[in-house]
Amino acid sequence: MKKYINTVSSFQFYQLVRYSTLILTGIIFTKTALSQSAIGEYETFIFVAGAVSFFWLNGLLKAFLPLADNPNRKQTNIFSAFVVLQAYSLLAAAFLFLLQPWFSRFLLNGTEIPQTTLLLVFILLIGPANLVEYYYLARKKNKSIIVYGIISFLLQLVLVVLPVILGFGIAMALKGLVLSSVARYAWLWMIMIVNDEIRISKSFLREHLKLGGPLVVATLLSGSAQFVDGFIVSSRFDEGAFAIFRYGARELPLAMLLANALSNAMLPAFSDQNRLTENLEHLRLSVKKLMHFLFPLTAILLLVSKPLFPIIFNPDFAASATIFNIYLLLVISRLMLPQTILNGLKIGTPIMGASFFELIVNVALSLIFVQFWGMPGIAFATFIAYLFEKVILIIVVKQRLGIPLSDYLPTGMFYLYSAGILVTFIFAELIF
Repeated sequence: MKKYINTVSSFQFYQLVRYSTLILTGIIFTKTALSQSAIGEYETFIFVAGAVSFFWLNGLLKAFLPLADNPNRKQTNIFSAFVVLQAYSLLAAAFLFLLQPWFSRFLLNGTEIPQTTLLLVFILLIGPANLVEYYYLARKKNKSIIVYGIISFLLQLVLVVLPVILGFGIAMALKGLVLSSVARYAWLWMIMIVNDEIRISKSFLREHLKLGGPLVVATLLSGSAQFVDGFIVSSRFDEGAFAIFRYGARELPLAMLLANALSNAMLPAFSDQNRLTENLEHLRLSVKKLMHFLFPLTAILLLVSKPLFPIIFNPDFAASATIFNIYLLLVISRLMLPQTILNGLKIGTPIMGASFFELIVNVALSLIFVQFWGMPGIAFATFIAYLFEKVILIIVVKQRLGIPLSDYLPTGMFYLYSAGILVTFIFAELIF
């Protein structure tokens, strides 16, 4: 295994375990006595927590990696990053607490936010706890990432699904989810204490906030797509329909996980501008390997999703298959990684601008398409908006850095695979 374990593969494995836990949780829920409404309550809990924290969390974590990998520093300054994330967590929790009625009335179609106290605790803990895997990544502790992923998510799975299996209901499952976040939070503190990282660096704080600011805004704009979709669905449909949409709106887990993990794992490497040519080739070859695996897998899933969805979940979720198929098309934009180059070189402003236009396109098209095609129309809008954002960033990388797309993406093979996926989608939806 030593041959295959590196910073990229270990982080990809971690993300795979994380997402597999979410999928397996959903499958188990549908096989129990839980109603669609109860499952929708769980999904709403996760959805609201993500809505108030995903942007600053992802943006600041991406900013942490190039800074923590600085060879001139003996420490990663993880405690300084922890202070920043904890402050943002407090702000997010306070924001949600003060605006509960607004969230319920305008964004959740009058539905109350489930287990509000638990949700606030969850938001306070889960943000900073995400630093654990990024600390291991910065320190290149590849085996630790794998071990931590297996233990932490196995614990989460047990704490969440066991109460439901035993008949205690969704409230106990949410308590189990919060308890698993407590365990991760404690793990983070153990790491900081054992490695003598309890020190604050004012210069690191300034650098972290300066680099993270544009990335936070960019992630807010770009990542808002899934939450915009969810809010449009929840404002127009009931809680049961929301659960159907959420179960379908998951795209190809491996595409999102492996591409994002590859992108994040290479951020420290791209911070070294002296090795830019070497890093571009490494990125190109890594994407090429992913293409040979992800595109054929996507084609297979497009063909089998409709008969499999009622079996894997239950017949009530058959309508999720079409939404899932549309989200599978996101594999095309996921494998285009111009943002990796810009993030690694600490160029965040163009990403923020592209994300802004992507959000505008997504909202506009979602509101138009939902009138004609319902929930699938919202999914189509997301696919177009994501592709639009990547095209903008590809142009920025070419014009600003003089790096053509072919330097970090095998373009001929990519275009051929993409055309094949679109043809397969049409066949699966209209003919098969």
